[in-house]
Amino acid sequence: MANQSIGLDIGTSAVRAVELHLDEGRIPFIENFGQVGLQPGCVVAGEIRDQDQVADALSRLWREGRFAHRQVRVGLAGLRAIIREIDMPLLAPSELESAVRFKADEVIPFSMQETVLSSKVIAQVASPEGPPQLRVLVGAVHAEAVEALVATLEAAGLEPVSIDLQTAALARAVCDPSFQAPEAIVSIGAGLTMIVVHLMGNLQFVRTLDTGGETITSAIASALDIPHRDAEAAKRRLGYPGTHDALAAGACDRAVNELVSEIHNSIRFFSSLPGRQPIGRIQVTGGGARSPGLLKLMQANAGVPVALASPLSGVDLSEMPLTPEQATDVDTVAAAPLGLALPDPGGHPFNLLPESARTRALERRVHRYLVRAAAVILVLVVGLTTLRFIQVHSAENHLSTISAENATIQNVEIPKYDKALVLRDQVVKQSAQVVPTLNKEVDWLVVLNQIAQFIPSNVTLSSITLTADSNPGTSGSTVSAPIKGQIGTVSTSVEAKQLTDVTAWGQSIVQSPVLKDAVLASGVSKGSSVAFSATLDVLNGAKSQRISEYSVPG
Repeated sequence: MANQSIGLDIGTSAVRAVELHLDEGRIPFIENFGQVGLQPGCVVAGEIRDQDQVADALSRLWREGRFAHRQVRVGLAGLRAIIREIDMPLLAPSELESAVRFKADEVIPFSMQETVLSSKVIAQVASPEGPPQLRVLVGAVHAEAVEALVATLEAAGLEPVSIDLQTAALARAVCDPSFQAPEAIVSIGAGLTMIVVHLMGNLQFVRTLDTGGETITSAIASALDIPHRDAEAAKRRLGYPGTHDALAAGACDRAVNELVSEIHNSIRFFSSLPGRQPIGRIQVTGGGARSPGLLKLMQANAGVPVALASPLSGVDLSEMPLTPEQATDVDTVAAAPLGLALPDPGGHPFNLLPESARTRALERRVHRYLVRAAAVILVLVVGLTTLRFIQVHSAENHLSTISAENATIQNVEIPKYDKALVLRDQVVKQSAQVVPTLNKEVDWLVVLNQIAQFIPSNVTLSSITLTADSNPGTSGSTVSAPIKGQIGTVSTSVEAKQLTDVTAWGQSIVQSPVLKDAVLASGVSKGSSVAFSATLDVLNGAKSQRISEYSVPG
């Protein structure tokens, strides 16, 4: 499972943090690195003296660095932060801690009441005098240094997850598992020099010197009687080719010789311990490792290979592309924060964080969760209240609209409807008076058009009488019973040239769809023509269409 681990190094001259992305099965990669300088005197010999200044620097580091979270794994170093090795009988883990504290009183030079302890088992060794024993590393720090560190972190808004020893972190950062001989790691900081001897990650010897790069700078400043800042610049110039100030070069050489001599004495002391293998190589790291002449002098006198350590070589830098110059600068100072961020290979690093600090951190975390939960609840309440208000307001608006519509219906539409009903009743009454009359009406124009259409050309009408039936459909022609659908009668006088034309006229005229039953009366011959009278029944097809205009729909 992937997670972000932030290692924090509070050094003499700067605070530095490395954010590592740890993913099982993948090389850890750096997601973020940042550092902020400290004023001289804020941190002395690894211990915080000006908590406000350091807290401000940490706040600035987090503000500018944009780290993923505020939970940090921090390291402690100094003359009051030590590691001792003791042998203990085989005990259960629940009993070992109290037994270690009792035994540590023999090897820790501080009062147990003023000391914070942490221990871890590194091996099980055979004892020539009895049963096997546990070899235990005990990390011890003066409680005053731990309290100052925790207070500073809390003032900066950071939450310490663990407090480890920087010497143990150095071994994690630089360790090469393939190198199977004891290896010395020399970290030369501004105010401290830490010498760590380990065998494949297991610490075997630790010593801290209260000298470092600042000691060399101070020697130059004293020799030249110049401010510390100018002395630092003069020290850097000594590392470049060319002619240099003899006093500065001499002061630098003396300070470097003294420091290298202390380092070699410490390594020789380790080699003289019974049961220890000789040192296989020395790796140098820290900002002071680039002091003029220091590396060459160590290589000349060590008797084993000496090289600059490269803690960045063991991590992936693809997420944080650096120029060669930037990579060199970061590689020099990244060992401590990188080692703090890395997990302990044995799964049990030192943790000198007091229980009271853990409790406060838990309380703050719970408080943050409660505040966030309260904020979420408040947002939900406000949101639901707003939604309810909107719903009520919408319902009120809808009710107002319905009320307005009801008022319009009541005051406008219903009176209109009532008036329309009155008018319709009047129309119905008038229609009842008109329709019976129109029901008897014949469209005589249609009848005349039909007569004109079907009358033969050799026949003329001398007179015509059009009569509508008073009771359509019940009265008939003068000679026959009533015809269904009869609405009127046509009486006419006809003149034809000869008698056969009379028959032709009768046969033609009844072909009209609105005329039926041509009844001929007696005829009279008039010289060359024949005159006779005729009666025709008018059918429904000639009924007037005006009735539809006066009928009222149901």
